[in-house]
Amino acid sequence: MKKFLIWFFSIVIVVLVFGVGCFVLAKYKTNSMAHRYYESFFENSSDNDLQSNKLTEAVYTVPVATKTDTNAKKVDSALKANNLVGSVAVIRNGKLSYVTTRGQSKYPDGAKNNGTTMYQIGSAQDLITAASVMYLKEHGKLNLNSKLSRYYPEISHAKKITIKQLLNMTSGLSTTAEATATISFPTLLSWNEQHVVSSGVTGSYDYQSVNYVLLAGIIQKASGQPYREFVKAHLLDKLSLKHSGFALNDDQRRKLATPYEDSYSGGKTATAGMTKLQSTKLGPYQMYMSVKDLTTSYFYILSGKLISKTNVKELTQTANSKFSGGVYPSDTGFTVHGQLGGYQDSIQIDTKKQNGVFLLTNYVPTGIKNTQTAPIIYNKAFE
Repeated sequence: MKKFLIWFFSIVIVVLVFGVGCFVLAKYKTNSMAHRYYESFFENSSDNDLQSNKLTEAVYTVPVATKTDTNAKKVDSALKANNLVGSVAVIRNGKLSYVTTRGQSKYPDGAKNNGTTMYQIGSAQDLITAASVMYLKEHGKLNLNSKLSRYYPEISHAKKITIKQLLNMTSGLSTTAEATATISFPTLLSWNEQHVVSSGVTGSYDYQSVNYVLLAGIIQKASGQPYREFVKAHLLDKLSLKHSGFALNDDQRRKLATPYEDSYSGGKTATAGMTKLQSTKLGPYQMYMSVKDLTTSYFYILSGKLISKTNVKELTQTANSKFSGGVYPSDTGFTVHGQLGGYQDSIQIDTKKQNGVFLLTNYVPTGIKNTQTAPIIYNKAFE
């Protein structure tokens, strides 16, 4: 037994010495074959670890409630009573508690709207553009107090206008004509630069899309990326949003719900001139989304995942402002509302950003404003 133990431990010691020797040779004798194998293994291992982390990085999604929303029937009843169609998502206590749809995406005999139906989101894109500006601010690429003249010195009174005022639609800027249809954002941006006028007075709210067209241009200048690529990289791709994008041509538009409006005959008719509307709004007003993708995008931003919560608060709660970073703030929270032809978006979220209603629609009956639609549903969902 004693001889066996001596033999066993002798072999162990030899193996250890040999192993340590090989390790030292591999690591420190840089011209050896062993070192090349060592370097190759650990470099590949490190790369694989990094790639693995990227692949397994959690993609943000709004948490889903385990139980059906207690007021689901009331939401459906509110939609029916007001003849509202489209796709609705309800957030309760920070969780997606209900998604419902009503009406048709292709009227009168086409498919029905559903949870993946895609709509132009119109002014709901403002928050995405504004959050992109705040992201660049957070990363030291721009300052909200910087003057417009830093980016567009040729614009009248640009030395008096700040990026913050563009965000809040208090720049005093407007355009003198209707933009020409184009599929090129640089062309549209150039058109806005040439046709923008300034009142010379800042501080008063006036919703003018030129503010956010210029912000999209500033995002390009500050980031070094085209606006669409920046949004795609930091939002659409990062969140793996499968039912979102930019409507750039007829093939993409055909994938969306067709927008409708009331006709003189009493029925519905497809909204005319959508191609031109979408082309003249190219850039910061051309995104389409499903209601789930829109909800995910908003709560990703509002929960402090894209930018810090401090910057979220600064963006959406500017004191005494009618419009702040893409939203309309109030004592009870904030709303978002907009329209693009027959498409309308309407959102209402509470101050704690825990409860909310998102509505995307391709038809709103005559007599109901887009400022009313989400509140109608919200009041029933949270009464």
